[in-house]
Amino acid sequence: MTASLGAEVIGLDITSKLSKTKLNELHQAWLEHQVLFFRDQPLTPEQHVNFTKNFGELQGPGYMPTLDGFPNVYVQEYPELYKGIVSDVDWHIDASFMKKPLKGAVLHALKVPATGGDTAWVNLYKAYDLLSKPMQKFCSSLTAVHDNFYKNLTSVLDTYGAKGYEMARQATPPSIHPLVCKHPETGKKCLFYSELMVSHFNELNDEENKTIKEFLVNHIKKPELYCRFKWENDSVAFWDNRCTAHKGIFDFGQEYRLMHRVAIQGETKPKK
Repeated sequence: MTASLGAEVIGLDITSKLSKTKLNELHQAWLEHQVLFFRDQPLTPEQHVNFTKNFGELQGPGYMPTLDGFPNVYVQEYPELYKGIVSDVDWHIDASFMKKPLKGAVLHALKVPATGGDTAWVNLYKAYDLLSKPMQKFCSSLTAVHDNFYKNLTSVLDTYGAKGYEMARQATPPSIHPLVCKHPETGKKCLFYSELMVSHFNELNDEENKTIKEFLVNHIKKPELYCRFKWENDSVAFWDNRCTAHKGIFDFGQEYRLMHRVAIQGETKPKK
């Protein structure tokens, strides 16, 4: 898709059962390109689940809505679901607040706006590699607090009330992860930074935190580090959540957009 990351897979029908050979090839392409894209894949919820579970144990239901009868299929429906909660989404790693963040996810577009609504992914390997050696060493000394409610606490309280927030808080406590992590399969280092989730770094004071967070978000959003995908109905994106961050582009106003997401449960804690 770009020199940084992303590849489109052509001529593969993921609605059907795939051979071990094809799955191995797909897995290797996923590790190499970090996010794979497919067109014209009219997945049923059952097919969506079956495809995703080839790559690991599936994420179970949480406090976000899931499809009736399919507890692993998360429903992302705009604008109704996100009225008052999300007007834009910062760069983020899905569920980085978990002790074992998600391994990856498969997102299926069922109904997309006529224009807009793209999603962009950034290569966190390259984000680390482009740092100077002294900055790499400094970042490797930091641990980050990933908090699901760092940026949307007020809107969650306004929408769900104190009791709803308390339930969500208990279900999703913060976690501490190294800023520089080693991918458990490739062994490559990446900058494990989630703008949406990282509240602060334990080793820094308030002024230092403000400065380094501003630097990091400006660094990872450099255009040369990302690819941007234009959705069509029945398009699918399959990304490695351990070495990428992504961002939805909310430029479609109040138009309707419906996506189904099935995620792969994390297998390991992020480690240096």
